[in-house]
Amino acid sequence: MTLAGSWQRGVQEPNLRGVTASERRGGTFSYFLPARIAGQDPGGLLDRDLREEALEISAQITASTAAVDEATRRGIFPLLLRSESIASSRIERIAASPRDVAYAQLGPGDAHLRNHDAGMVARNVEATRLAIAQLSGKAAWSLADIEDVHRALDVVGVRAGLREVDVWIGGRDRLRAQYVAPPADVLPDLITDLLAYINTSGEHPFLLAAICHLQFGAIHPFEDGNGRVGRALIHAVLERGGVVRSGLLPISTVIRRREREYVAALSAFRTDDASEATAALEGWVRFFISAAQDATDEILRVQSEVGELDRVLEAKASGLRADSSARRILPLLREQPVITASFIADSLDVSAVAAHSAVKTLVERGILTPGTGRYRRSAVFQAPDVLGVLDGS
Repeated sequence: MTLAGSWQRGVQEPNLRGVTASERRGGTFSYFLPARIAGQDPGGLLDRDLREEALEISAQITASTAAVDEATRRGIFPLLLRSESIASSRIERIAASPRDVAYAQLGPGDAHLRNHDAGMVARNVEATRLAIAQLSGKAAWSLADIEDVHRALDVVGVRAGLREVDVWIGGRDRLRAQYVAPPADVLPDLITDLLAYINTSGEHPFLLAAICHLQFGAIHPFEDGNGRVGRALIHAVLERGGVVRSGLLPISTVIRRREREYVAALSAFRTDDASEATAALEGWVRFFISAAQDATDEILRVQSEVGELDRVLEAKASGLRADSSARRILPLLREQPVITASFIADSLDVSAVAAHSAVKTLVERGILTPGTGRYRRSAVFQAPDVLGVLDGS
C-alpha cells in the first residue's frame, strides 16, 4: 500500500472587489487529497523497532495510569482536563489563563465574567470531556459522534459539522496558503473512509490514535476547530483502547511546548511521493512516542502536586465537620476552582445561608480568597492553591 496522497489543481476566480491584488487577479492553487486508508495497514509500513518502541511506551502509559488509585484519579482528572484544553487551545492561538477559564465555566448566571477567549477554552474543556465520555465506550464511531464533539466547541460564526466551504492554513486566500485542504464535496467520502479505518482496522490503539490524528489533520473536515477536535479524538482512542485507564494523557500540554516539531511532522505527511509519505509517517510516530513519554512524566508531576495540594487543603480544613458544607465543597474545587455562594448551594443542595456560611469559613481558613483584578468587584471566590497547580501545567 501507499500513504501518498495527491496534489490537485484548483482555480480561484478573479474577485474584482477583493482586498488584495492576488484576489482581484485570481489564479491557480494546489489542494491536497489524502490517500484512503480503510482496509489498509498503515502501521505495517513502520520499521519493526519503531513499532516495538510505540508498544513499549503504550504499556508504560497503561501501567502509570492504572497504578493511580481511584481517589487520586478523581483529583487529577479535572486538573489535567482543564490544563490539556488550555494547551490545545493555545496551539490554535486562543489564550486564556486557568483562572479566566474557571470564571468562564461558572455558568450562564455569571456570563458577565467571561472574556471571549476564556469562553472558547471553556467550551474546549467540555468538547474534550464529551469526546472521552461519549466515544471511549463505543466500539464503532459515526460521523454524528465526531460532529457532536465539534458542536460542543460552539465556534462563533462557524457552521457545526462538515464544512461546505474551502479552508486553508496560512495566507489570506488559497493562492498564498501554506496548505489548502480537500474541497468540501469530497469530505463525506474521506471521513467515511477514516471512520471505517478507526472502527475496523484492528490496529494497536496507541498507533491508531497517532494515525487517526495525522489523517484527520490532512482532511480538515470543519471550518474551524479541526486541531482541537483532532487532539480530543486522541484521548478518546486511547481511552477506548485501554491505553489510558479512566484518565487523560496530557499530550497537548507537551505538543504546546514542541509546537514547531508538531506542525512540521503533520505537514511532512502531505505529499504525493510514496517513499516520502512512509518516511513522514515514521517521523510523526517518532514524535508521537516522544510526546507521549513526556506526557507520562507530566502525569507523574501533576500526581505529586495533587498529593501536596491535598495535604495543604487538609491542613487548612482541619477540624471542619465531615458533613459541613465547607468540608463537602473541597473536592469540587479541583473541578471548579472559582466559585460563588450560589454554586455551593446548587452543587451541595443547601440553603443560601449555609452556602454563604461555607464561603466565610473557607475564606477565614485561606482556602478561598475574594476575586482579584477584573473580578474584584464580583461576589466570586477563588482557590489559589488549586489555581497554582494549574498555572504550573
